[in-house]
Amino acid sequence: MPKKKKGSNSKILVVVLLIALVAVAIIIYHDGLVGVTPLGDINNLQVDSGTTVTIKGEVTLVIGTWVTVADSTGLIGFNWANADSLDPHTLVVVRGVVSTPITLTDVTSVVQVWLFA
Repeated sequence: MPKKKKGSNSKILVVVLLIALVAVAIIIYHDGLVGVTPLGDINNLQVDSGTTVTIKGEVTLVIGTWVTVADSTGLIGFNWANADSLDPHTLVVVRGVVSTPITLTDVTSVVQVWLFA
């Protein structure tokens, strides 16, 4: 009877964990979750007007081109030409410029988040 090689299970486990870590890193990179500004910081005047930010939150309202996004710390609104492609309760990452404590201007992208809430 052939001997079972020692360590083959541990090698498989290491490879599986490595693949999982790479997959999570790709999703985090895609979702743009590095460098996200909390909405509460913008709402509480901790971010100056004119600052370019990346925010993440849930679409709460879409009326025409007006979109509001909220997270557990605050709420912010902005105009987006493709707002009709957004559904309420969709998680998005938005890049734009702080205009007031409750609005963004010059929004350059609105990307739906794949996985992380």
